[in-house]
Amino acid sequence: MTRLLNRRIQHKAAIKMFVISAPIPELPNEMWLKIFNILSHGDLLQVNLVCKRWCQLTQARELKRKSKLVVTKENLKDICDLMENNDLKYENVDINDKRDEFSNVGHASVLKIFEYFGCDIVRLKLYKPSMLSLLNHGLPKLQELDLSCMMSDKIVPVNFNKFSNLKSLLLPPRNSESYLICQLSEHTFQMPKIRLEKLSLSVNDCPLNCLNVLATHASSLRWLQLYVPKGMNLTVQGHFQEIFRKFTQLEELLIDGVGNMEYRRLILEYLPKENPLKTIALSLTRDVDLVELIIQKWRNSLECLKLKYYHRAENTASQLNFMNCKLRSLEWYGGPLTPQEFLDCVATKTNQTLTELKLFSLHVTGEFFDTLFQRLPNLAKLDLRGVRITDEEMVYVFRHLTHLRHLSLDPCVSENGIEYLCSELHSVSNLKRLQTLQICLCPIKALQILNLNFKFKKLTKLVPQFCHRSGKLSVLTIVHISTYFPVLEELFVDRLNFDYADIQEIRKHLPRLHKLS
Repeated sequence: MTRLLNRRIQHKAAIKMFVISAPIPELPNEMWLKIFNILSHGDLLQVNLVCKRWCQLTQARELKRKSKLVVTKENLKDICDLMENNDLKYENVDINDKRDEFSNVGHASVLKIFEYFGCDIVRLKLYKPSMLSLLNHGLPKLQELDLSCMMSDKIVPVNFNKFSNLKSLLLPPRNSESYLICQLSEHTFQMPKIRLEKLSLSVNDCPLNCLNVLATHASSLRWLQLYVPKGMNLTVQGHFQEIFRKFTQLEELLIDGVGNMEYRRLILEYLPKENPLKTIALSLTRDVDLVELIIQKWRNSLECLKLKYYHRAENTASQLNFMNCKLRSLEWYGGPLTPQEFLDCVATKTNQTLTELKLFSLHVTGEFFDTLFQRLPNLAKLDLRGVRITDEEMVYVFRHLTHLRHLSLDPCVSENGIEYLCSELHSVSNLKRLQTLQICLCPIKALQILNLNFKFKKLTKLVPQFCHRSGKLSVLTIVHISTYFPVLEELFVDRLNFDYADIQEIRKHLPRLHKLS
């Protein structure tokens, strides 16, 4: 266990490795709490088993923030039983009845959970409107309420003023049944004691209610995600203008769900340039000139750009040149640029600023990625889901991106043998810092063929995929590759069902695993 701590603990400022030299009993509780606070949720589960003293320490309030209580139909009774005999405290609660709705008895049990944990809950996610009626019981510390996955036509009145510390409210994005949104928006408007900092809102069939919500919280919002349908009535344009003039602190603006071109333009034109915008998500059709407006207003503050392009203008490439060595994060969907134009915009030469890159529906060759990855030496997060991947692209990732922490690739489409991948796989050791990985099994099979003594010692989340060359996944396959992932905590496998025996077998080879689906 001490070796585990020595390996995982990193000081955020200057200390790269903390070595425990004193005997465990001699360290004071305060020091152990600081150490445990740096560990992941999976590590804390391991710590919990070491001794009674450590088990008690892991129940400290500051450590419980790392844990989420997910309430389902299956575990509802067990949670209620545990509450009677244990001093449980959770700040993050998820009432997950998305698939199996609770009975009347189940609702009574959930009410009991709210009464027990209510004083500690800071973050809460709900899926069914029937749960909203239970919120009338006090949650004095609630700061984040997530209703983004809620789908229903039921109207449930909620008094949000009871949550005096509420800072974040995520409402359903697009809902064919708009009654819930209208009702929620109407009650959300009546919150004189609350000033939200984060809001996700759909301006659907009740635009006036939704606009009142925006107007109420405009001066305090720092994060806004807005959905406006294409057929939105233009009669409320004047209200939009007045509301967006009131924003002063906005840092993240996600309007890629605004389908109406006129409203996209209106938002960006009337939003004052004094807002310190760091992130913008935007979908463009014939209004590509809005990029120029963004550059004029927020060139100095912008760090993250998420663009979906559906149309090309003559000056598109020149407009986007500002991205070169300026952005920290870029998400690029489709787009009108040629591969060379994209390189000129993102990395004319070495770009040490960009650390996160997501590309989708980009039609390029392997040589493009060879050049691009050489010019992005500090890339820590790469997502190429939606881009055609062969052995060549994978090798360029392994060879050049030595600082990667998060990698997501679609299954490869290579039709040749695995020999080329094997011949270049020595560079896979460059990925020793990976923490999350989504990839087909071809590189792992190449590791097995070469019998390389390599392990992903920091990788805690794995999403293995099958391609025609690596074949379908099975429990036996997972067992065979487990040796490469000694600290794995989360495993997500598509199209594979597990029975109890399968789960036990997998956990035997992946002892730190706590999430399997």
